[in-house]
Amino acid sequence: MTKESFWEWFDNNKNSIENFISSEHTDYSIYETLSDKLKQYSEFLIPELTMTEDNKFVLVISCDGIKQGIPFVNELVKNMRPIENWTITAFRQPGPMESIPLNGLNLYRSNIFLQWQKSSSQKYFLTFYVKGFSPHEPNYEIATLLHMDHTIGEFNAMTRIEGVEIKKLGVFQSKKELKTLDELKSELDGNFA
Repeated sequence: MTKESFWEWFDNNKNSIENFISSEHTDYSIYETLSDKLKQYSEFLIPELTMTEDNKFVLVISCDGIKQGIPFVNELVKNMRPIENWTITAFRQPGPMESIPLNGLNLYRSNIFLQWQKSSSQKYFLTFYVKGFSPHEPNYEIATLLHMDHTIGEFNAMTRIEGVEIKKLGVFQSKKELKTLDELKSELDGNFA
């Protein structure tokens, strides 16, 4: 699928997508078709749909943290014409969420702490300490990484984070030397590569 044919399909189906976003999400077929169309353009791309407080529709084109998808996201949104009542965004933008519900787990960002090391290439290696974390429950890792994406932005997560390790926050572990996701964002905002 070409860039032009994707946006033509989107324009022809935007009313159905708007209805899906505005509804109780009982029929996911239009979302699944949108996902398939993006995959036809690039296997790395996924859609995220939402609305702003002033009822404008938002399509976030994400590559779900996979670096190989960066050029495909950039090319798809480059020089595209505006679509009425829509905001099209490349990558998940910073916008912290208090909690991320995921398959029965509800991970609060207040339960996530971390430390970091900065490499000579100005990239960061992060060690997360997560309250309740279990290495046998993959949703903890996914939710932790989603919290990171939503705090620092997906593009920063892909281009400025070199590696991540996730550990359980011990019951009696001191938090004195640990940082928060907001402190990570401030660190990245103040240290551009």
